[in-house]
Formats: sequence, structure tokens, C-alpha cells
Amino acid sequence: MLSYVRSIWGIDLTEELRNRAKRLQYWVWLGATGSIQMGSSARLFDNHCGWSSIGLGEDEMGSIKFCRRCQLGITVGILSAIASMAVIGIKLGITSRGKVTWLFTTELVLSGMLVASQAVGVSLLTSQEGPGAPLNNLFYSSWGSLCAGLVLLASCIEDWSEASWTLKGRANGTDSAIREEGESLKLSGGIS
Repeated sequence: MLSYVRSIWGIDLTEELRNRAKRLQYWVWLGATGSIQMGSSARLFDNHCGWSSIGLGEDEMGSIKFCRRCQLGITVGILSAIASMAVIGIKLGITSRGKVTWLFTTELVLSGMLVASQAVGVSLLTSQEGPGAPLNNLFYSSWGSLCAGLVLLASCIEDWSEASWTLKGRANGTDSAIREEGESLKLSGGIS
């Protein structure tokens, strides 16, 4: 399929994706784990707190705390999935027309907010009284979403740090910026 697209239209999809979107695969992982988190929380909420739980006994019914935590899992999962799909759409659609100057800031802010919300979600969903306490899809998807968010945030901070050192070196009129650790960063012809 890829060779057909390359031969007919002259578009190399794999190279386009590699060049255009540095953190695209991490956003895809975050969207996938967020969707699983939302679906697992919704299933648990429906089974233990919703209308389908009317025939359950006293032991199978979810407590108010359990039901609220299921709702938190649904909300955090939806936010992760929607934010990921928005960034993926922007990276694949808009960035093909040129540089988007606000995309990096958007990625940095969104990944920071998602890490904070997933950290709260993991602590409440996977605690002893949470719906993700037993090892199930909700447990793994909550931790997976947190890890994907941390990788995204670390990548954004690394790029920001590298760019700031590059700009400091240019402002001083040198060809390299000396970092605190003593390593030297050589500058190339231009900033891209």
C-alpha cells in the first residue's frame, strides 16, 4: 500500500510521519491507553453503579466512593483521548502546510496537565478502595497513561532545554553553548 502511494502520488508516508511528528507515537499511545481507561471505568460503573446493577446483592453494589472514582476514570480517560486526538490531528493536518509556532507550547501545556490529572487518577483509581485495585484493564491503562504522559512531558522539557541553551549560545555570540555538566553543544547552520 505504501509503495503504491509513493509510486502514484510521490508521497513517502513513513518519511513524512518521521519528519513531521517527533512525539506522534507517544500521543497515539496516550490516546489508546486513555480510551481503554475510559472504557474500563465505564464498564465498572455500569456493572456496579448504573441501572444494570439493580439485581445485584448488597456485596456486589459499589459504594459511593467506588462510583465516584469510576466517574473520575471515565473523565480522565475521555480528556486523555480527546487531547491526544486533537494533537495528532494538528500534527498530521496543519503542520503539513508549514511551521506551527504554537504547537510546541500546546504540547508542553497539555502533557503537563495530563500528567497531573493522570497522577491523581492513578492514586485514586488504583488504591485499595478504587475500581482499579485488582489487576485489570483499568489498572494497567491508568499506569500506561501516566507513563505515556511522563514520556511526553520529558520530551517536551528536553526540547525546550536544548533550545534555550542554543539561544543562550547565540546571544553570547559563540558557536557552542556550555552546559552546566561541562558538555559542549555545537550549533548547526540555522535554527529549525
